Amino acid sequence: MRSKPVAAPLFVSDTTARDRAPVSPIDFDAVAQALGAAGHASDLEQRLAARFARPVAARAFADRTETVAASLTALGVRAGGVCVVSALAEPETLAGVAAAGLKAWLVDVDPFSAMFDTSHLRARLPEAPGPLEAIVPAAAHGRAPDMRAWAAFRDETGLPVLVDAAGAFDVVIEAPAPVLVGLPGGQGVFVACEDATPVNAIAATPFVGDDGLSAWPGLRQRLCGVAQQLRVLLLDSGVGFQPGWGMSWISPTCALSLPTDDAGAVAWKLQAAGIAASCAVRDHALAHDETPNADHLAASTVVIALDPTLDVESLDRLCDALRDAVA
Repeated sequence: MRSKPVAAPLFVSDTTARDRAPVSPIDFDAVAQALGAAGHASDLEQRLAARFARPVAARAFADRTETVAASLTALGVRAGGVCVVSALAEPETLAGVAAAGLKAWLVDVDPFSAMFDTSHLRARLPEAPGPLEAIVPAAAHGRAPDMRAWAAFRDETGLPVLVDAAGAFDVVIEAPAPVLVGLPGGQGVFVACEDATPVNAIAATPFVGDDGLSAWPGLRQRLCGVAQQLRVLLLDSGVGFQPGWGMSWISPTCALSLPTDDAGAVAWKLQAAGIAASCAVRDHALAHDETPNADHLAASTVVIALDPTLDVESLDRLCDALRDAVA
């Protein structure tokens, strides 16, 4: 039971302001740390938790790779075991799995969502190249993962699940299983879950800086506007977009499906034209299952960074460069 507050006596000094001892500046980081140790969530964590449909615990951290590793450790994984990872997982995810002492095993994805399919994964688990310790599904370029399905799969298999949805800030509003999400300010990540135990056990560097939450509504509106213009300008280009991107959901990156399997060449041409573009780079040294869907998606998908300040003229130049690169 919380103790009743005790009123402190009021002390009035008759010294003048110039006679008073200088006041030391407040160490806000120390205050936040003390509040956290006492069980009081920071303002950032309260604002993050408020985004979710159900009560969650949420904590923000500085580095994605470190947080993946620390989150897996908090879930009780044992070093040396196998972690099932999407064959399209990003380098930060794979580095975090390795830092937790686990061996990544890359498994194929659904050809339409570019994410794990639980029924396919269920059939493949017996073929794992070692003792299974965890599963790390990845959201595809900001697209919404099915959090309830992953929570059910965790309960079915008994394996810890950490969903890596670093680019899916706009769509992740459920956390029945632990989920890692990037902050909209462009730096840092947070982990949320309806079960506070694994979140509170994460030992990683706390996030400090501009989280971007207050600016997100305006940024989201600008990103959606640019995305819709981009869709119109590329109607005749032969490239495709993720379903709903720019309309029902948005991410700061745009994943373009190419009509050919030469994503590496297209990304290189776009970079030469001054456009921030990339494609998936597969590490074939890692243990992997047969991954025909992921192989095709990696070869036919180019990701470009979406600048919310682009005007129509700049978008025209971007689209012209993309058409030239695809041709």
